[in-house]
Amino acid sequence: MPTSTPLETRYLLAAVALAEELSFTGAAKRLKMSQSGVSRRLNELEHRCGFRLFNRDHAKVVITDAGRAFVQEAKLSLIHAERAIESGKDANEGIESHLTIGRSPYLDPIISSTLSSVRLPLYPNLLLHMQSDFAPELVHGLLTGRLDLALIAHPSPNRKLTVTKITEAPFYIAIPENHPLVSKEVLTLEDLRGCTWIMFDRKVHPMLHDLVFRRAAEEGIAYRNNQNVLAADEAFQLVADNVGVAFLTMASALRTKMLGVAVRSLVDKELRVELYLASRADNRSKLASEFVRAFMKRVEQIVVLPQMVLPLDDRPDTPHETMTPKHMPRSERRIVAKPAARQMRSRKPKSR
Repeated sequence: MPTSTPLETRYLLAAVALAEELSFTGAAKRLKMSQSGVSRRLNELEHRCGFRLFNRDHAKVVITDAGRAFVQEAKLSLIHAERAIESGKDANEGIESHLTIGRSPYLDPIISSTLSSVRLPLYPNLLLHMQSDFAPELVHGLLTGRLDLALIAHPSPNRKLTVTKITEAPFYIAIPENHPLVSKEVLTLEDLRGCTWIMFDRKVHPMLHDLVFRRAAEEGIAYRNNQNVLAADEAFQLVADNVGVAFLTMASALRTKMLGVAVRSLVDKELRVELYLASRADNRSKLASEFVRAFMKRVEQIVVLPQMVLPLDDRPDTPHETMTPKHMPRSERRIVAKPAARQMRSRKPKSR
C-alpha cells in the first residue's frame, strides 16, 4: 500500500546505489551493508511506493521506467540534503549565503570579471563558488541542482531550464603567419576550403561542434582530416607547426598568443558563439534572483576595449596588428548585451 510519509534518506541512497551499480554486491559494498540488507531495504521502499523500481533475479538487475524516474528525483533530494548541511555550516561560520555558478572554460574574460565583481547590498557576506566545465556538464549540473546558475554557450533546448541570451561573437580562425590567408582581414568558410581544420573536440561542446560541420556541408566546403583538441593552447601549437587552421572562440583567441600565429574573425551568417545565463526553471531562490538582476545590469554596460579587438598577430619584427572598428562588420564593432538580455527582468528565477 503506497504511503505519503516522506521517505528517509536511507531508502534514497539504496535506490541510487542499486541503479548505478545494477548489482546487489556493488550496492552493498558502496553502502557498507550486507546484500540481504540492501534487498530488504529495496523491498520496503517498493512497498511504500506501491510500484516496482527494479526487476531482479539471480542473474541480473534491471531498472524499470518508474525506477529510472524515481532515481532521478532521488538524486536531486540527496543533493539538496547535502546543500542544506553546507548552508547551515556556512551560516554557523558567519557566511550568510552562497551561490554555485558554472561557467565555460572559454568564457569571455570580461564576462568572467563582471561575474566575480557583482555585490549585493542585501547579501554582504555572499560567497560565490565558481566551477568551470564543458557545456554538457554545466547543463547536467543545473538539472541536478549542483549549480544555481551557469554561463553556457548554446545550451541545448530543455524545458527544465530558463535561459537568457547575454552576448554573441563570431568564431575566430588561427592561421600560420606565413599562410596566404594572412592578407585577409576577415575570413569565410570558403576561404578555408581544402585546409586542415583543427577543431575543439565534440565533448567540449557538441552543439557548436556539429554546427560548424553542418555549415560546411551546407556550403559544400571540403576540408582535410580535422585534428581534435581540448584546449586552445593545443590548437595554437598545431597552427604554429603548420598542421592546419584552428577554430577558436573569442575568449580563447584573447587568452592565448603565440609567435608565428595570426588570428582572423570568421564571417558567417550562422556561426556565432552565443552566451546564455541559465538556471533551472523551478529555481525560486530570492538570492539567485537578486544576483541575476545585478549581473544583467552590469553586463548591459560592457563594451569591448579597443586593444581587445581581434585579429591578433604577433610578429617579432612587425608592429602588433589590430583590426580597427572601421574594418569590422558593424555588428562586431561593439559587443554589448543584446536587447534580449533585458528580458531577464521578466524571466529571472521566481522568488516567493
